[in-house]
Amino acid sequence: MFVDPNAKVAITEGENTIYIKAKMDLATRAAVQDEIAARGMGSTDEVEVRGIGSYRLALLAHNIVGWEGPAFEGVRCNRANILRLEPDDPLVEKVAAEIGERNAPKETPADPN
Repeated sequence: MFVDPNAKVAITEGENTIYIKAKMDLATRAAVQDEIAARGMGSTDEVEVRGIGSYRLALLAHNIVGWEGPAFEGVRCNRANILRLEPDDPLVEKVAAEIGERNAPKETPADPN
């Protein structure tokens, strides 16, 4: 029923780790949706192809809560630095996939009628 605001998950690739929220709460989900709406991308329920990159960026910016490892040495985990992450880096790709899986809408049971 409630999301633990301190629960986080470690995602590791080699010697580097990025920590994400275990699950988005209502406030985080609203912040992601507001960011997409502010960019004129429409509803996050049906993100148009032109907004997929912005939606992924908003998810990363609002869900990454920390990092550690040689690649992050001396780099603060903040929005500005999250936006500077290499999009094709395997760790960043794993993080984005994990955020998506952890926050995917629950499947509704099929109507037997």
